[in-house]
Amino acid sequence: MEVLSLLTNVMLVLGIAGGIGTFIWIGLVAYLKSKWLPLLEDILDDGVRFYSLNIFLAGPGVLQYATVFLWSFHAKRYGMLEKRDNAPKHIQKWFVFAFCWFMSCWALIAASAIMVKVYDL
Repeated sequence: MEVLSLLTNVMLVLGIAGGIGTFIWIGLVAYLKSKWLPLLEDILDDGVRFYSLNIFLAGPGVLQYATVFLWSFHAKRYGMLEKRDNAPKHIQKWFVFAFCWFMSCWALIAASAIMVKVYDL
């Protein structure tokens, strides 16, 4: 019975850490939307303002631009392979950090959900 309570505590900590991290990521997206997303839209999308319209579109925009900076396959697929070198490196690092933060938070939440299913908590 004590093992079950330890698993429950671990599951709760993972879920809560992932949830709090997701809210921090939303704040990071709001910062990137207001400061750097319009600049990247000018550089990468030739001035088309789609992702900076509102916070709901900024999240996927941050993740898409991060994948463009991380993998040349995605950059070529979106037609941004040559354009991505024109973006300043410190901005690229912010977007890659936001992507890694998002993936880490959702990995914690997924681990918590898997523990609930496997151990039938």
